[in-house]
Amino acid sequence: MDEIWNIIHKTQEWGAYPSEHVIRFFARNYYNKNRSDIRVLDFGCGGGAHTWYLAREGFDTYAFDGAEYAVINAKKRLEKEGLNAHFSVFDGIAVKYENSFFDVVLDNACVYANRVEDIKLMYKSIFSFLKNGGKLLTICFGKNTSGYELGKEVEQGTFTDISDGPLSNRGITHFFTKNEIQDMLKEIGFKNIVVDSIEYTDRGYKIEQYVTQAEK
Repeated sequence: MDEIWNIIHKTQEWGAYPSEHVIRFFARNYYNKNRSDIRVLDFGCGGGAHTWYLAREGFDTYAFDGAEYAVINAKKRLEKEGLNAHFSVFDGIAVKYENSFFDVVLDNACVYANRVEDIKLMYKSIFSFLKNGGKLLTICFGKNTSGYELGKEVEQGTFTDISDGPLSNRGITHFFTKNEIQDMLKEIGFKNIVVDSIEYTDRGYKIEQYVTQAEK
């Protein structure tokens, strides 16, 4: 994990509410089930917006982040509302959970912030954590995002020291293509892979995200 994330979560306010595509995914797949029986991992929880949402909606919620201050902030938020989740501090490539433990893993723009080798290791870990039939929702950035090619390229598609755009001062970023994320997950063993895309602007910057669902 890039130490910049600990600094960010120590010094800055972070998003407080869940993303619409995350809510839609859980509503479509799990709102008609007994949510307390659905064990969910928020993979790289940041300040806890999605952990808060999942706990509030009654899921059996687990969360971790490599940034200790992110976990501290997330815990405080849930405690204020009397909500419960199982928190840990892990680096994304050293996460320790049992195999076949989770029904769902949510990666809302965490895994992307690594070199390709480590990204593959994280997806392999996620695959092992999931029960058979379990689902992954993963969100990453595409090459149409402002800031692509504006930093130091450390490998194909991966940049650090990005000088402008929504991902500047955010450490390392890997910018995906649709085929890349699809092929990577397929190689690991995921099936029923569906890659949707979202493109929008924020304060004049272009943002392209791939919202990918897959199943073990």
